[in-house]
Amino acid sequence: MAQNYSIFGAGPGGLYTAWRLLTGGKLGAGDTVNLYEWGTYDFEGTGESRQPAGRICSHHFQDDLSASYIEIGGMRFIEWDGDQYESDGETPAKGHRLVTTAIQKVGLSGDVVDFLTTDNPLYYLRGQHFYESDLGSGPGKVLAPYNTPGNNAAPSTTLTSNISDLITGSNPLVTRTEQCAFYGSGTLPDSFNSFVYRGGEIASNVGYWNVFYDQAGNEGFNYAADAGGYNSNVINWNAANAAIYNGEFAPGGAFKTISGGYSRLFSELFNKAVEAAASNGVAFTLRQGTRLHSIWSEGGVAHFRLASAADPNKAGSDTLTTDVAFLAMPPESVELVAQATRYETVSGRTDFLNNTKVSNYLEAVMEQPSYKVAMFFDTPWWEETTYPPKLESNGDTQSVFGPTITDLPLRQVYYFGNNAQDSHTGAPVYGVLASYDDERFVGFWRGLELPIDERRVTAVSRDLQPLEGGRKATLEMERMLLLQLAKLHYGDANAAHSIPAPRATAFMDWGLNPFGAGYHAWAPHYDICDVMQTLRAPANLAGDDKSQVYLIGSAFSNDQAWVEGAFCTAESVLVDFLGLDPIIDTSVYKLICG
Repeated sequence: MAQNYSIFGAGPGGLYTAWRLLTGGKLGAGDTVNLYEWGTYDFEGTGESRQPAGRICSHHFQDDLSASYIEIGGMRFIEWDGDQYESDGETPAKGHRLVTTAIQKVGLSGDVVDFLTTDNPLYYLRGQHFYESDLGSGPGKVLAPYNTPGNNAAPSTTLTSNISDLITGSNPLVTRTEQCAFYGSGTLPDSFNSFVYRGGEIASNVGYWNVFYDQAGNEGFNYAADAGGYNSNVINWNAANAAIYNGEFAPGGAFKTISGGYSRLFSELFNKAVEAAASNGVAFTLRQGTRLHSIWSEGGVAHFRLASAADPNKAGSDTLTTDVAFLAMPPESVELVAQATRYETVSGRTDFLNNTKVSNYLEAVMEQPSYKVAMFFDTPWWEETTYPPKLESNGDTQSVFGPTITDLPLRQVYYFGNNAQDSHTGAPVYGVLASYDDERFVGFWRGLELPIDERRVTAVSRDLQPLEGGRKATLEMERMLLLQLAKLHYGDANAAHSIPAPRATAFMDWGLNPFGAGYHAWAPHYDICDVMQTLRAPANLAGDDKSQVYLIGSAFSNDQAWVEGAFCTAESVLVDFLGLDPIIDTSVYKLICG
């Protein structure tokens, strides 16, 4: 019997779902796959709209896809070498297995390039410049400007690692299976020395900020927040999860990306899905500029209404049904749908998104707003400054992107340089991700989004800038960026006049709707393994065991803030609920916890 599949959201999770459905061998002639997307993505490479997909957005100079680009969304992954185990034969090999496998299967393996981070970053903290190699207590060394005795002679990552070790104890928690077990029932070690907490207490019920303050004091917390580059990594999230997750951003990380932009992966997933649909006789349609307005179940069947991007709060008159629905969207978008669905509730309908259990589990995910600003210049001026970034790595400067870290609102700076394709014929242009910030610093830049002579005419809640892609920065934002870049690299704000005028500047405010966040974290006081498992089927969680409605996305995964998380939740639904054969051997690589 022919089946109808509806995917709401053409971000990484939605595109992966469409690609796997159409290439997984389960669909055939007569089946239908409908992919709905609120925004408009440039899958054809015309440069006429933003690059795909979701919180990935490769922003090219003058919208020329052969020109230099900067990632103003997610920008990297951890490559998997294809082996099940490390050389010891017991420890599972590291890397993002689904992302690596997808890249291979769509034919982009030859375009994978290094995205290395320097092992000697430049810091500008509390008015003091230093490189990580300068830190120490001996002759010629400096201390970080924080009152953290015994810690400010070492990088902040050492302090963060020490806190993690205190939370997890002697257990290294190397495998995903071990990590998931700790998330569910792990306890603080018996040796835990604290005025607030006691050994044996459930680690996942502890807030990370709480325990960090308890162990390192306010100065230690501020050192970790400032020098770590991410305020989001030290907020009051689930301490069991934070203790493991925070080790992935240490200096010298060996990340990978795709030449020409990470967005290329998602264009290819879409193209391969189109090809597979045609060869198998499946009707596959993409409907952009369309959002899911509301959804409920009735008689064991998913019902929904749509709205257009032109009037996203007004539902269309038609009520549609589908055999299988995938909500491939972040929590903020789910909440927008839930709000509208409250007005659709009548007798006989199950409003599962507003069910008490579902609402509670949706709020197990904390939203973390983030902001990125891209600037393009005619020269790599930062290389000849008083305090240049140390980008060298084995003599190769093209694969080392930064970061430089500061407590200024810039927070992190990445140097993309001239990464134009060989086919590009224009003059070289050098890109810099001038500000990569999150949490409280988002508000600083948001205040500069409008020109100084303009009043706001669109409510912030209705400004859907992330769906449009990078928006041209105001002159005031551009000047503020140059002022801080001068302080960062010259030690003098007056040196802003020495920095050449940028060719273009564009921002991406991920805290705006419909994303509401650049990344997410698990809240304390939740068994996140249970949440991951049961929230995948929200209608079932609400008591409707017949409706096939599934929730996927990195926000609900074991790999939050990574594309891998979106792929893993999607793959787990396709395998566990729809019976697809897994794309990788999952015997030593859990897709999600639980």
